[in-house]
Amino acid sequence: MTITKRVRPATAADVAAHAGVSRATVSHILNGREERFPEETRARVRAAAAALDYRPSPAGRTLVTGRSDTIVVVMPDTTVGQNLQDALERLTTDTASIGSNVVLRFAGADPAHTATALIKLRPLAVVDFGSLDAPARRRLAAQGVPTVPNVAAMTKPADARSGAARDPQAEIADLQVGELTHRGRRQIVYASLADRRPDPYGPARYAGVKAACRRRGLSAPLSIAVPTILDAATAVVRELPADVPLGVAAYNDQVALAVLAAAAQVGRPVPGELAVTGVDATDVGQLWTPRLTTIAVDMQVFVDGVITELLAALAHTDIPRAAAAAPLLRVVTGQTT
Repeated sequence: MTITKRVRPATAADVAAHAGVSRATVSHILNGREERFPEETRARVRAAAAALDYRPSPAGRTLVTGRSDTIVVVMPDTTVGQNLQDALERLTTDTASIGSNVVLRFAGADPAHTATALIKLRPLAVVDFGSLDAPARRRLAAQGVPTVPNVAAMTKPADARSGAARDPQAEIADLQVGELTHRGRRQIVYASLADRRPDPYGPARYAGVKAACRRRGLSAPLSIAVPTILDAATAVVRELPADVPLGVAAYNDQVALAVLAAAAQVGRPVPGELAVTGVDATDVGQLWTPRLTTIAVDMQVFVDGVITELLAALAHTDIPRAAAAAPLLRVVTGQTT
């Protein structure tokens, strides 16, 4: 049996030998401390590193600095839609300039356990999509690990007089209820996704729907869990009250489309008897007939805010407070309201 000899990755010592300089010189130049070296030496070291396809060891860097170059994106263990995928791709692209690696980690049910696992990784920073509570964030901060974003600060104030920031889930809920009732009063129904995985956003969204109804003098909203299987969704929609016009604030476009498909099965006219709004502004929602009214989340605005806050945190400077060029959330008006 022939055994193929394993080729090891190039080391800093290999680069030094190739360039005819010391290992310390290689370390200084490739880690940005190059001012004291002639341009010819810098060029020779960079050329040697490129020729050998040299990559600095993350483990070695962690030992020296106490941190890795890894930015950990923590997402809830829930359905990952197109918006979250787009955000991850943009984060990966936009943080390349600071020489970091972006990795995805799904959070556990206990934020404290998730924080413990993150601390063991010694990350450069953490981007949290709603999985970490305040104590977990404080633990990370105590270890010198910044956690972004401050999501509440990225939405408009709930009260212009107090300047209190609104939770984005509450803002989404308010936009949905406003759109569902702009043609008249309706009994509001919050439709969550019936799924075996935990829903980190649903409780805050439902609380936002209840608050939006109170502000408008509406009855307390109903709450249903909708499977994305037609027969099961139809069974749920069939049980909804038939004596009043309803407005369904769906967890996302997928749930909204399940409600619309079920409404067609049970003969509930849309939007006459049953108005529906989704969240995410997915392409498939805009292909449905009637076209879905939904809430768009501008991930470019979101990620730009995250990157600004992240760079500020790593540089230990204040976050710029300039207003965003575009709103984070907007209504995409369709034909279901």
